Amino acid sequence: MYCPFCSYEETKVLESRLLETSMRRRRECLKCKNRFTTYEQAYFQLRVIKKDGREETFDLQKVTRSMEKALGKVDSEVLIPLSQKVYQKILNKKKNHVKSTLIGKFVLNELKKVDKIAYLRFASIHKAIDDPKVLEKEINRLT
Repeated sequence: MYCPFCSYEETKVLESRLLETSMRRRRECLKCKNRFTTYEQAYFQLRVIKKDGREETFDLQKVTRSMEKALGKVDSEVLIPLSQKVYQKILNKKKNHVKSTLIGKFVLNELKKVDKIAYLRFASIHKAIDDPKVLEKEINRLT
């Protein structure tokens, strides 16, 4: 880690603190003795393979927005941990490419635990349910 004040390449970590999605470190330059704070976050280059074969970069905000639409008015205190659980499940697959259908299944599993109606809203889009009988089967599966 380079010092932002004198560009010396060695610093020591004085304190580390784990935040929700990152690591906060208080550092001190070994040359000029100035102190500064860094925030570290792991970055993964995940690619999503869509149903039509296209690829795009994984966007956690997109997952969060889709869960928010399914849940309706919900606090971020509920929504963010849910989307983080989905993200962790994706990362546990240990692959650089993940299918959008798998992401949808992870979202459905988390929504089922929290809100059955939100699960049905999301399932109707994810599973492309347009027949009332198929929706009825999905409801019966829930109960």
